[in-house]
Amino acid sequence: MSTAVIGAGWAGLAAAARLMQAGEVPHVFEAAVQPGGRARTIHPAALGGLAMDNGQHVLLGACRRTLALMAGLGIRPADVLDVRPLKLATLDGRFSFSLPSWRRPWNLVGSLLLSRGLGGPASWRHLQRVLQAARTPGPAMASTAADWLTSLGCPPRLLESLWRPLALAALNTPLEQACASLLARLLNESLGAADAQASQLLIPRTRLHELWPAVVCTQLGGRLVHGRIHSLEHDGSGWRVDGQPFRQVIVATPASEAQRLLSPLDQASAELAGWPHAQQGAIATLTLQLEEPWPLPYPMMMLRPDDRLSINGHWLFSRCHTARSPAQRCLLHVVIARAHGIEHLGRHAAAEQIVRQIDAQSVRPLPAVRAHLLVNEKRATFDALPGLRRPGPGTRWHGLFLAGDWTDTGYPATLEGAVCSGLQAAERALAGQTA
Repeated sequence: MSTAVIGAGWAGLAAAARLMQAGEVPHVFEAAVQPGGRARTIHPAALGGLAMDNGQHVLLGACRRTLALMAGLGIRPADVLDVRPLKLATLDGRFSFSLPSWRRPWNLVGSLLLSRGLGGPASWRHLQRVLQAARTPGPAMASTAADWLTSLGCPPRLLESLWRPLALAALNTPLEQACASLLARLLNESLGAADAQASQLLIPRTRLHELWPAVVCTQLGGRLVHGRIHSLEHDGSGWRVDGQPFRQVIVATPASEAQRLLSPLDQASAELAGWPHAQQGAIATLTLQLEEPWPLPYPMMMLRPDDRLSINGHWLFSRCHTARSPAQRCLLHVVIARAHGIEHLGRHAAAEQIVRQIDAQSVRPLPAVRAHLLVNEKRATFDALPGLRRPGPGTRWHGLFLAGDWTDTGYPATLEGAVCSGLQAAERALAGQTA
């Protein structure tokens, strides 16, 4: 009997890839029509059926597990990723934080010289303190990110211009609520890493599914089955997934779906009592189809919040320099973090407000908008709060493992966290271990 993987998002497909690498023959079950989970491909009629991601994601050079997974599948990251030094810059040009791909501490010296609106030597010294503190966890790590940064003497200007948008991008959680230890780990493995490449920004040249998941799906062939699983049973000698026998099972679904599958099992209440009851964070992406290409100074730009508007975009993405077709080059993607209640405003009203925000901050007028699409992932992330308990890959049942960015990976709800969870679960399955 083989191993069943329930869920074909990045976590489930990473688990399947590791199992196949070890000679296993997994069967993967996916409820949705398209694999990929929250990083799937869509073909919206509103934009003429163009193939595109349902949301915008970037990777960092610190995403070592994802990059190693791609290499193991024979994918050269340089072929599918646009590799650039880290730069966070506002569309209006008033602020930019640049970190050259140099070894520490010279990268920080370079950031002082190349950045704008950072606040001078005082902010630079604060940045050094933050990265030093991130390497040596202390009691303050149990607090919120805002309290931790303030305890390190963060200038108010830097808190607003750098840390607030960075925490929102990495954790999808407001700085005053975000877990300091999760933010610190991300900083330690990226900005604070000795490896000069760890902080590099890796922007997909193609759709996320084509980075590596498509290769795994091809290798699975007919063992990738679409359809929602209705029952998961333990029969003493193994597991049955909708009656089909398997030796082991990796449940790589969102937490709510995993809870549904596990609830009928013996001792389920004791197992599920230790699971997090985290708030879910929404992320929306507004895609504008413009009359003509509108290149950005940098492929990813920041938008400043505008208090006059009830909804604000946070990040702009343009792939004018990498898009394969003229139609793709006319797309502008706007990421709206913490997008709770955006649909109550109305999709057209939300698009109008964000266009106003872009126009007010750009030195070049935005071309006419031909069409737009708003995709709101209501459960895109979990709120990364201090003290949040998350289950590991093992369970109390022999041969049943968990994967998903919501499990205890040490990372927030990111693509790297999803890959990490899938690999952890696969390693447990290969070793035949439980928690």
